[in-house]
Parts: sequence; C-alpha cells; structure tokens
Amino acid sequence: MKIKKSYCVAAVSALFALFSTIGNATVITSSSNNPLAFNWSYSSAAGSLTGNGSLTLSGFNSSTLTVAVTLANASGLSSNRLTAFGFGIDPNATGVTFSDVSDGGMINASMSSIPSLATIEVCAYGGPNCQGGGNGGILGGASDTFTMLLAGAWGNQVDISPIGFKYQTGQGSFEFTTSSSSGQTSSSGQTSSSGQTSSGNNTIPEPGVLALLSVGLLGQALLIRQRRRRQK
Repeated sequence: MKIKKSYCVAAVSALFALFSTIGNATVITSSSNNPLAFNWSYSSAAGSLTGNGSLTLSGFNSSTLTVAVTLANASGLSSNRLTAFGFGIDPNATGVTFSDVSDGGMINASMSSIPSLATIEVCAYGGPNCQGGGNGGILGGASDTFTMLLAGAWGNQVDISPIGFKYQTGQGSFEFTTSSSSGQTSSSGQTSSSGQTSSGNNTIPEPGVLALLSVGLLGQALLIRQRRRRQK
C-alpha cells in the first residue's frame, strides 16, 4: 500500500510538470489564431523593453510552413536593439530558410535557441547569430517584416510556445519570453552584461495548472505525513 501511494504521488508530480510545460502553448491553424498577435514588456536597467508583433502562418498539410513575421520595437531608446527573436514549435521544424529584403533589422535565421532560453527552437537574428554581437537588429522605435520557411511534416495545426527575445543595450543584454497568446505578456529571465542570469516575472498559471499544483502539493503533504508516522 505504501509503495502504491508513493507511486501515485510521483505520477501526480510528473503530470504537473508536463502540464505546466505545455499550459501556455497556443494552437494555430489556417483559420484560428492566424495571424497570432503578441506583445511584450520587460523592465530592465536600460529602461522598458517593449514591442508588439504577429505571426501569419500558411502551408499547412505540406512540407513547408511559411511564417510571415512582423516585429515592432517600441522601446524609447534607439540603442535598445532587438537583436534576436524566436519561438518553440510543435511539431518540430527540421530546417529554416530566411527571406527578406536588405532593409536591416533581422538578417538571417537558424535552428537554434536564444542563449538562456533553451525552449526556443527557431531563431531570427540581426547580428552574427542568435547569441548576439555586432551592431544589427531592430532599433528602438523601428520595425521589420520578414519571412521564415520551415521544413518539416506539417499537419493542419501547430503549437507555438514560447516566444522569446534578446535585446542588446547600453546596460547589457536581456533575454526573456512572452506568452504566445494575444495580449498576454510575461518575463522569464534576463542575462546581464556580466553573464549572470536572474529570474523575472513569472507567467500566471492557467486554471488547469493551478488545479494540478494543488493536487501535487496535497500528495506531497500526505507522503511527508506517512514518513513521519514510520519514524515514530
């Protein structure tokens, strides 16, 4: 009986971890959440890093998904450059091709993450790569549009989560994510010029995740109580 109870607690904990990971995913089809609008606002030592954008997807049920991206960097200082943008996607992409006119802003893309945001799978960048460097990117007050062609086996929908950003400023570099749902924003972390990572604001959990959290905490409390009884 004790083994079964311990197994149940472990199972609940695993379910909580799973649902907390996928809780903020946004399903996009040809007719829903398309285009997907999003915005971001991050408080940093260089001032408020804000902006808005959209993803318009086409090419469902094919081997090439076309993602038209619009990004507007609304930060007050032009020196607050948006140097990398990316997102996680399910099903996974197997390759990416970048397409844009030579107008500055983002200049290429790769199947890589933004340094401190490991869940980013597809990244567009304005410098040498997604890690940063150089003087490129979208300056504060400017905008850019470009297209990414994603290779893969695409069905009739995809899940986008998370959406992430890298800024380079006069006060260091900052990396954070925002909810992929329209109008919802949150910060997950930042990297300063010293390379140290600190946590930012947390995403507000969805109701289902909160319920799982309650069950998980109850299970942990029961397990601790059983252990104390055995020690008496």
